[in-house]
Amino acid sequence: MHHHLATLLLLVLACGPTIPREQLLDDLAAAVSRPVSTSDQSAEHSRVVEAAVEGDALQRMRRHDVQAKLGRGSDCSRHPRCVELGFAASDWVYHVGAMGEGYGGPVPLLIVGFDREGNVDRVWNLRTH
Repeated sequence: MHHHLATLLLLVLACGPTIPREQLLDDLAAAVSRPVSTSDQSAEHSRVVEAAVEGDALQRMRRHDVQAKLGRGSDCSRHPRCVELGFAASDWVYHVGAMGEGYGGPVPLLIVGFDREGNVDRVWNLRTH
């Protein structure tokens, strides 16, 4: 019995703590509005975006919920990556961490796709870390 319990405990520990969805969304919202001035900050933002996407933080949200939390994204119609990936023109793209002073490098991208009813149905992120 003890052996089984130890294995179970190891499995639980290996998964690590799950970050609550609200925390992922709060972190993402902060990253969206915080300018990036260095490649380290860009990588930090990138990890935040990835955690939110991997943690399905945006799933089951509606367009107005996303806007309330992250602000309105730019229309996908103006971004070549959206077209490339088959997102709709009305889907939203976020440049996470508008470029700060003196930083011309890449910032992570977050694309949020919505279904006809306005529910998030897919998300995609471009990492910079």
